Amino acid sequence: MTRDNQRHLLITACLLLVTFLVHARALGFGFCDLDDVHQIVENPTLQWRSAPDYFVKDVWRNPQPQYRTYYRPMFLLWLLVNLKLFGLHPTLWHLAALALHGAVVVMVYRLGLRLMGDELIAAAAALLFAVHPTHVESVVWLSGVTEPLAGVFFLGAFLEYLRWRETRRTRPMVLCALLTLLALMAKETSAALPLLIALYECLFPSAPAENLSPRIATAAYAVAPTFGGAAIYACMRLFAMHHVVFVNNSPARVLMTWPLLLWDYTRMMFWPSALAVYYDAQLLKQPSAAQFWLPLAFVIVGAALLAYAFVRNKLAAFLGCWWLLPIVPALVGLFSFPANDIIHDRYTYLSSVAFVLLLAWGLSRLARSGMAFRLPIAVLFLALVCGWSMLTVRQTQVWSNGFTLYGNGVKVSPNNVRVRNLLAIQLFKAGDAPQAFALWDSTLKLDPDAFDTNYALGVTLFAVGKLPQAEFFLRRACELDRKKPESFLNLADLLVAENRRDDALEVLRQALSTVDANPDLLQQKIAEIKAAK
Repeated sequence: MTRDNQRHLLITACLLLVTFLVHARALGFGFCDLDDVHQIVENPTLQWRSAPDYFVKDVWRNPQPQYRTYYRPMFLLWLLVNLKLFGLHPTLWHLAALALHGAVVVMVYRLGLRLMGDELIAAAAALLFAVHPTHVESVVWLSGVTEPLAGVFFLGAFLEYLRWRETRRTRPMVLCALLTLLALMAKETSAALPLLIALYECLFPSAPAENLSPRIATAAYAVAPTFGGAAIYACMRLFAMHHVVFVNNSPARVLMTWPLLLWDYTRMMFWPSALAVYYDAQLLKQPSAAQFWLPLAFVIVGAALLAYAFVRNKLAAFLGCWWLLPIVPALVGLFSFPANDIIHDRYTYLSSVAFVLLLAWGLSRLARSGMAFRLPIAVLFLALVCGWSMLTVRQTQVWSNGFTLYGNGVKVSPNNVRVRNLLAIQLFKAGDAPQAFALWDSTLKLDPDAFDTNYALGVTLFAVGKLPQAEFFLRRACELDRKKPESFLNLADLLVAENRRDDALEVLRQALSTVDANPDLLQQKIAEIKAAK
């Protein structure tokens, strides 16, 4: 083994050790109340015989196309393999997720070596990536493992493309196409990959610039595999989902909100404090100085800097595009996301690869510009690593249980109705009904027309036997969202409990004309009530 290989091995081992240490607390956590129980513990489709369905249905197996949002067969396969290997032992699940993130950290180091040609910059970037606090949600939350899972395939595909540029062999291109397909089947943000490979080929041509025809032919051959993998994915997704993006929200509100989200995601990367599972950000109803015009000015300045980079430094321009493009699918997702659930830490995972490379490269240039800068830059870098590490350790602890997770969410985002309801449910399940109802009461005052609050109150009051109050809130929930069946089904159960079967049947018949999600459940309930009569 050469000295270079020994040094690379030592750097890799150190990166993996740091990655493990800052996330180690997660090994003692169980399955999170947020999706883990539903997607893992109580998921009847995590069986080998169900695996073919992963490729023809969405993650949540919605029968109606308008409710199909996520097509991620590789994620479901990951859950299935974990279940067969580890059973329901959460420590092993968390260890597997941490190992996946560690693999991405090592690949960031390898990518830095290829792009920068500088071992110090590559190691610094990988270290910053390993300890960045925004990655906690993707590493500690088992249902959020889509990010590092896609990251392994995403970076693997790009590294294979770079290997092809060096060797011109067929094998790297085949692997690039396959890994592109797998990345897309893990997470939609991987749609940026073909565009990034095409951009890199344009900025740094594989063929000599003076020969135009061979250059075009080589460029087409270089990008064909990744676009081929993307085309196969697009056909699979269209077959399973029956649409590309289903529009539930006003396009005007979505476009108006984009600058705010770009600002928030950039802020997260530079200043990753006050992180939470949900945020107060919502789709804007009208432009304001703080939420639209200032973020729009930031976007304009950012676009100008990117344009300047294309003139002065092509690698910086490429990394700037890498920073932006993986966030675009999350911006497009606003057309179908709930209006109060539009931003999450995990959406920055792939973008942060470019961010840490740019940051490490910028600090290195400053340090090498003069002896006077070396010590301050070294101190700044160590402060960043230590500060982000401490924030990561603290943020990891937030995910230890539902109380800490939702309690932190309410603290950081006091106006988010969803996280307030989730905390109230946790309090009620723990036996603290007075505190739960007090929180629901304050949430109703915050937004009396929130479906989640009215529905949760109706169901909870029904469970404790306060039927008149429960009926009020369930009927209110039915009025607020006539497309969802659950409020109608619970209201029917309540009416049956009061021996008002005719009223229950009338509620369900009315619901059949408006509900578009799982209407078969309504028919089944009608049949049950008629049979009981």
